[in-house]
Amino acid sequence: MQLESQRGQTMPFWVIGVLIGLAMMFFIANYANALAWQVRAQNAADSAASGTLSVQANVYNEYNVILYAAAVDEYRMRALNQAMLNTLYGVGGCSLANNTCQQDYSQMESEYNIALAGYTDDIHLMDQANNITQGGQTTDQQKAISLLQGNQWCASSTDYACQFKITPLQFSNSSGNLSGAGYNEIDVIACKNIPVWGSALLKLGNAGTYQLLGRAAAAIVPANSESFKPGVAVNASTGQVFQPTEYWSPDQADPAYAVDFSGLNVDLNWYAAGAIRPFASTVTFSCN
Repeated sequence: MQLESQRGQTMPFWVIGVLIGLAMMFFIANYANALAWQVRAQNAADSAASGTLSVQANVYNEYNVILYAAAVDEYRMRALNQAMLNTLYGVGGCSLANNTCQQDYSQMESEYNIALAGYTDDIHLMDQANNITQGGQTTDQQKAISLLQGNQWCASSTDYACQFKITPLQFSNSSGNLSGAGYNEIDVIACKNIPVWGSALLKLGNAGTYQLLGRAAAAIVPANSESFKPGVAVNASTGQVFQPTEYWSPDQADPAYAVDFSGLNVDLNWYAAGAIRPFASTVTFSCN
């Protein structure tokens, strides 16, 4: 048998091998592209869920700060009231028959009225925060949900997260209802039609796309808690006690006319939006 007669028999195998290699490259490229967009979809859903609840978490944190201020003012009022009683009953050697003590009493009365006004302001602020009206934060949260539903939650079209359509599936307040201000939980889907890699080259048109989803849910959860004594704890930035002892005349060495905040214990909880398991029972969405 002559060798010349065997020419060209490897050509079909070479063509098939090249086609198989190209097909593998095509599927690997699309698989890697799908993985990358899946990560982006999940990041978009996580960002949308936590971002919507961040407004409400700020309300709770603000409420705790106001509670702290109210506790300090109430503690000061109690001490001033006791100092005034001490003046009336001559504790520490003072007597209203003494003109100096009368001046001290008038000064403490004035201080008490100032503290009462501050405490009243704290109560009004707590009422505003409790109803989530402080700074229009109800409107802010409703606006955030509206922007999600209208796919206007992102300003930059070049950001991958902004290219997804966000659909809120369900949101509820602290009572578990689906209406009312102050949503504490939200469940969302991020959706996008992803073009198949090479679809433009192959002219696949709409047939060359597939839906890719990311889903996330978030709830407002305690992020941190701290307990401290304002009259003992030191501010790290200033090196001073948060609430130093305040003295009221006549004798700054007499504890009967001083307010020592070391007896005040404060417990503060700070809140943030944290990831939870998706909870919406009915899932409806469309990437179109």
